[in-house]
Amino acid sequence: MHVTLLTPDSSYDQFRDVWEARIALYAGLLEPHGITLEPVAWPNAKPVRPAWAQLAWGYHLQPARWETLLAAWPDDVLLLNPPALLRWNSDKRYLNDLAAAGVPIVPTRFAGLANDSELAAARAAFGAEELVVKPRISASASSTSRVGPGDPAPNLADAMIQPFMPSVQDQGELSVFFFGGDLAHAVRKVAAPGDFRVQREYGGAFTQVEPGEAELAVARAALAATPQPPFYARVDMVPDAHGQPRVMELELIEPDLYLDLASDRGARFAQLFAERLRAG
Repeated sequence: MHVTLLTPDSSYDQFRDVWEARIALYAGLLEPHGITLEPVAWPNAKPVRPAWAQLAWGYHLQPARWETLLAAWPDDVLLLNPPALLRWNSDKRYLNDLAAAGVPIVPTRFAGLANDSELAAARAAFGAEELVVKPRISASASSTSRVGPGDPAPNLADAMIQPFMPSVQDQGELSVFFFGGDLAHAVRKVAAPGDFRVQREYGGAFTQVEPGEAELAVARAALAATPQPPFYARVDMVPDAHGQPRVMELELIEPDLYLDLASDRGARFAQLFAERLRAG
């Protein structure tokens, strides 16, 4: 069986070595199931049966084009996570939907422009002096900044503002993965000394862990609050000042599923993938 793997386009050179390695990893996992991959840059994608939305890094740089591609995606061409779900997940205002469903999230305010007045309002609302500001549509910590009380406002358009969570520097973020609705694996991500970004590209340390009961309950609640059941999902959480897990991000477009850190190195994912494709 032949499938199309949506990848970044040639203009997105950031972390090229990372996503090219992921393509090779997926190809190796799926080959024993009789599945071959054809990487196609997502801006040039033409829906053909079947398809697979993954590795779409760079969509945040062309959000209108990404939205157009998903809005026009035909019903009879499979995406592992449905196009409507990917559209919902592309804009981090989905955090409002999770909060409305009772999922504990990192407190978040959305602003047309992250200027001095918006930061002052956020500090008052959160009771926190240090903030994190990033675009509503973003990936890989792009244009993300940590803003202290004496720092200038980033004046970022279409921004989201959250309190800086100190636990990210020692306890880190917990990423819990689900495939086919079932728990797959979990990874603890801790930022490099002096940084607050946990991504491996910025020196973050990743370790496979077992999630606790409270963390797993919050992750499952986030999954249950999605508009449609996802085939694959990553729930990022960080503990608050009371040690309670809060969702920082629910990632359904995630390019990297950290399969290299799974106990089975991705064998279960490949099996479920093959079953999903054959089911149509």
